[in-house]
Amino acid sequence: MWELGPDADEPEWQTVETPFSYDLFEVVSTAAGPYAIGDGGVIVANRGDGWEEIIDDGPNVRNNQLRGLGVTDDGRRIWFAGSSGAIGCYDIEMRRKFDYSYPKEKTSTWEGLAVSGETGDEKLLIANGSGEILPATIHGFDVNWGVTGKPNDKGSKVAALAAAPTGYGYVVDTSGNAFKTTKDDGWEDIGIVNSQVKFYDIWAGENGRVYVAAGDGRLYRYDDSYKDWTPIGVGEKSLRAFDKYGDQLVALGDGGAFYQRIDGGQRWEKLHTPTDSVLMDVALGTPDVAIGKGGLVLKRRRGDPRGERTSPDGDNFDGRGESYDPTDTARSDTAQSDGSTDTAEDQSDRSQSTEQTETSSDGQSARSTEM
Repeated sequence: MWELGPDADEPEWQTVETPFSYDLFEVVSTAAGPYAIGDGGVIVANRGDGWEEIIDDGPNVRNNQLRGLGVTDDGRRIWFAGSSGAIGCYDIEMRRKFDYSYPKEKTSTWEGLAVSGETGDEKLLIANGSGEILPATIHGFDVNWGVTGKPNDKGSKVAALAAAPTGYGYVVDTSGNAFKTTKDDGWEDIGIVNSQVKFYDIWAGENGRVYVAAGDGRLYRYDDSYKDWTPIGVGEKSLRAFDKYGDQLVALGDGGAFYQRIDGGQRWEKLHTPTDSVLMDVALGTPDVAIGKGGLVLKRRRGDPRGERTSPDGDNFDGRGESYDPTDTARSDTAQSDGSTDTAEDQSDRSQSTEQTETSSDGQSARSTEM
C-alpha cells in the first residue's frame, strides 16, 4: 500500500493570517519580501515578521486610492499610482516613501503602472483613465517626466501595462489592441489580441514573449519572432492575473482558481486552493503570494512545490499522486497544449516619521517619509 506524507491532503497554497481586512489589489515580490497595495491607499508587506501595514495614506496624506503597483528589476524600490494624480515610490532598504504626485499639474486618476530597470536608473509608464500614458525616467531620486500621449487615436482605455527586462513597454487596450514602445519613445502596433474579450493583466519577459490574461479563460501569447498572437486555453473562468518564475507559469482565475504549467509542458494543471473567494493578483517569488478581497493572502513556499516532494517511503509524488518511477514525471519540452513549440532558450525566461524634501531635475519636489 502506498504511504503518503502527513501533508498529502493539504493544498499547495495556504491561507495566511493578516491583521487587516481591506481589499488588496496588486502584489509584487521585492528584495525584502512581498508588498501589496490595498483599499484606501494602504501599502502592506511581509518583511520577514508577518504581514503589516507599511503606509496608510498613499503617496501623500489624502488617502488616495492606489490602482497601480510596480517594482524595479532588483526588487529594491516599488512605485505606485492612483486617484487624483497620486504617484509615489517606496525605497525598500531606506524604508522611506517619496511623493511625486501631480506631475505636470496632472490630477487625473492613474489606472496602471509599469516599471523597468534597476533602482536609481528605472523607467516608468503610467496610464490614466483616458488612455493616455505618461513616460518617466529616474536618476537617483530625480524624475524627468516625458510627454503624455496615446498609443493610438482610437480613444480606447488602457486595460493593462507591463515592462520587459529588456526595457520595452507593452500595453493592451480595452478594444483588444496591443502596442510596444519603440526606441524613439513612440508606440508600435503589434496587432489585435481579441476585440471581443475583457483583459485583466499583461506580463512581458525576455525574447519578446508576452502573455495577456483574459476574461474568456484564455491566455494570449505574443511571440516577437512570429509577430503573432496565440490563444491558449487554460480554464473555464476569467483569468485575472499571470506570472512567471523560471520555467513555471501560473494563471489566476475567478473563484480562487489557480492554474499552473511548466514552460514546455503539455498541459495546464488546476491547483487546489483553500478559498473560493475573489483573488486579484499573484506574484511568484520567495515565497509565492496571491492576494484578494477582505485582506485575503495565500502563500506557497518557493523551492518546495508539491510536485517535487517525497513521501516517507521515498517515492516521488505530484499533485495527482505518487509516481513509482521518477523518470515518468519528466515533461516534454517540445509539444504544448496550444500546438506551439518552445526551445531551450524559451524555457530559460523569466510609527513616528521624519520628513525631508528632495527636488527633481524638472523642479518637482518629492516629499519623503521614513517608515
